[in-house]
Amino acid sequence: MNTVLITGAGSGIGAAVARQMSRQQGLRLILMGRTVATLNEVRNSCAQSEVHAVLPCDVGSADEVVAALASAEANLGACPLVGVFANAGIGGPNAFGPGDRWEEILRINLTGVYNTAMAAYPHLQQSNGTRHVVVTSSVLARFGVPGQTAYVASKTGLLGLVRSLAVAWSPEGILVNAVCPGWVDTDMARASIQALADLEGISFEASKRKQEALLPAGRMTSPEEMATWIEFLFRGLGEGSNEARVATFTGQALDVNSGSWMG
Repeated sequence: MNTVLITGAGSGIGAAVARQMSRQQGLRLILMGRTVATLNEVRNSCAQSEVHAVLPCDVGSADEVVAALASAEANLGACPLVGVFANAGIGGPNAFGPGDRWEEILRINLTGVYNTAMAAYPHLQQSNGTRHVVVTSSVLARFGVPGQTAYVASKTGLLGLVRSLAVAWSPEGILVNAVCPGWVDTDMARASIQALADLEGISFEASKRKQEALLPAGRMTSPEEMATWIEFLFRGLGEGSNEARVATFTGQALDVNSGSWMG
């Protein structure tokens, strides 16, 4: 049995990916996040729930990530690590001065992904066949917005991290790519829309309709739609897989954003 690690697995895209990938036979998931109760809820909603593991961890701490992956609960000796979905992140605005969230947002969104990838690397090296690291960036890595300098900088920095790791690791058969979602119907996105609604003095639903009207596709993406794309990237993991492979797709960013950015 092979293992895929999912960070930020307690909600949103991470939870949707866990539920979708849990249907694959011979695949075990490690669900990583800060809140054990939430992670257990996701695990219980997964197919084959009894085979999956929960590892509480703050990805912003390199020591915590290394220790978690080295733990008996991770069991990566018996169940080789073949995939990593580095998805944990936080959102929202920041402003220079007292209470600036700059350092915290970069610690989780950028350093947290770096910690996850680097801690996972020795375990990926112990596996055979195609292995894959997929990182959640954002459409805001493609263009800036006011008031969110930390979030935009962190998600843009991830694309540079992906390119550098892809050059270093792809010769070993470890692919590294990013997904750049636009508006996805998650709690984080809903909080952002509510903040916009509060600024304009309108209802949440009115603000949501206003944002969706700007999208060529006319609606937000669902977490389940994102999970389909991420599962596609993870096809053909491990040694001896008969699945269709995407073994030369590396160092790229897959844009799934309802048409809000076209490059």
